[in-house]
Amino acid sequence: MSRKFKGHGLVGGIAEGAALVTADGIAFNLGVDETTGIVIEAGHPLKDASVAGRVLVCRSGKGSTAGSFSLLQLAERGLAPAAIINIQADAVVTAGCVLADIPLVHRLDTDIAEFATGTRLRVDGDAGTVEMLL
Repeated sequence: MSRKFKGHGLVGGIAEGAALVTADGIAFNLGVDETTGIVIEAGHPLKDASVAGRVLVCRSGKGSTAGSFSLLQLAERGLAPAAIINIQADAVVTAGCVLADIPLVHRLDTDIAEFATGTRLRVDGDAGTVEMLL
């Protein structure tokens, strides 16, 4: 049994993984170490957590346009999120997901507080859906 939510798919593809959830935005440039995939931003709720292979659920991106390149660098090292779910995606995260081939969905028909870290999620960027696997 699962629960499915509808949103807007911005970058296609299908990915599945354990959720990593924060109500904050995330800066991939200088906020996530490109050589480890670990959140290093001081004071961030996800500090010391790895984004690698996770379904990152957050408000949006933040920071400079270099964040797009940072997502690509993470992907090339096998350290990128499997997929990203945003409340409202920004151009930096969207461009980074396009470059790195990371499925991206935003504007879900539910609050992201519905998801807990560790919950298994399946993201379909083509259909714009997120399935909570129970």
